[in-house]
Amino acid sequence: MSTIYDVAELAGVSAKTVSRVLNDDPAVKGPTRDRVRDAMTRLDYRPNSQARSLRRGDNKSVGMLLEDPAGGYQGRFHHAMLVASMETRNHLAIELFTPGRSDFPREDIAHFVADAQIKAMVLLPPLCDYGPLKSFLKDQGIHCVLISPTTPDDHYPSVNMDDRKAARDVTDYLLSLGHRRIAHIAGHPDHAAAFLRRQGFNEAFDAAGRPRPAKDYVAEGLFNFKSGIEAAEKLLSLKERPTAIFAANDEMAAATCSVAHKMGLRIPEDLSVVGFDDAPIASAVWPALTTVRQPYLDMAKRTLQILNAAGDAPHRSDVQERHIIAHELVIRESTGPAPAV
Repeated sequence: MSTIYDVAELAGVSAKTVSRVLNDDPAVKGPTRDRVRDAMTRLDYRPNSQARSLRRGDNKSVGMLLEDPAGGYQGRFHHAMLVASMETRNHLAIELFTPGRSDFPREDIAHFVADAQIKAMVLLPPLCDYGPLKSFLKDQGIHCVLISPTTPDDHYPSVNMDDRKAARDVTDYLLSLGHRRIAHIAGHPDHAAAFLRRQGFNEAFDAAGRPRPAKDYVAEGLFNFKSGIEAAEKLLSLKERPTAIFAANDEMAAATCSVAHKMGLRIPEDLSVVGFDDAPIASAVWPALTTVRQPYLDMAKRTLQILNAAGDAPHRSDVQERHIIAHELVIRESTGPAPAV
C-alpha cells in the first residue's frame, strides 16, 4: 500500500506539500498540485480520510469513557459503536474512566477532549448518571447522548431500550407456559436497568391478576457469574422450589443453569431459565438460553444519528427527546412448559 512519502518522492515534493494538497491548501500552486495528484493516481494512493478530517477539524470525533471495557454490556456497546462509526465515518475515541473517585479528574478529561478533538460524547451506565462529569462536559459545550440513564437530563437526549417492558414480556412468556412459581435474580442495585427489570417482572403478575412472588423468590445479584451462582443456590434450595427463574442478565442465567445441572435438575423439564442481553454466553451454554436481545447496533446507530445531526452548539430545551429502541425476545431451549407439581 502506497504512503504519503511514496507520493512525495514520485512527485518530487515534500510530504508536507502532499498533505497540503490533500487538505486543499490554496498556497500550493497549480503545476505542483497537478504533479501530486498525478502521483496519487499512478500509485493508487488512498488517503486516510478519517485522519484528514480530524486534522481539518470537520470530523465528528465521538468520545466514550469506559469503566470496564471487558465487561459484558460496555464491551458489546463498544463493539456496536465501532461498527456504527465505520458506517457513518465517525472517529471513535476511547478512554478509561472510573467514577466515584474523591476528586473529579478534570484535567485528565480535558486533555482527552482536547487531544482527540472531541466534539461529542456517549455516556454509558453508570457514567450517564454521574453529575460531575456531565456538568464538566456541559461547561465545555460538548454534545452528549446518554445511554439508558436512570432519569432524563434536560441538557442531553437519551437512547434507551425499554428494560421494564422487556422484563414484563419475559414474565408474560413464562406465565403463558403455565409457570406459577417464578423467581427472579435481580441485577446490581446501583444500576437503573436492574430496578426497571425487577419492576417489569412484578408488573406482569399485576397485569395477569396474580399475586407477586414472595420475597424469598427474589434473590439479589451483581450482574456477574459468581453472584448468579449464589442466588441460584438460594432459590433452588427453597422448600417450594421455583419452576422458572428469570435472571436479570445472561451471566447470572448461565450460572443458574450450572447450579441446576449440579443439583440434577433437567432444563427445561424441571426448571426453565431466562436471561437478558443475548450475550455470547447465551448461545454457548447448554441448553441455549431464552433471553432478551439488546439492540446494541441499533442503539449505536441512533446515537450517532443524533450527534451527527446536532449543530455547533448543544441544543438546550426544557425536555430532551428520549429515543426508545425495540428489543426482541429470543426463545431457545432453556424454557418449556411448567412441570406438574
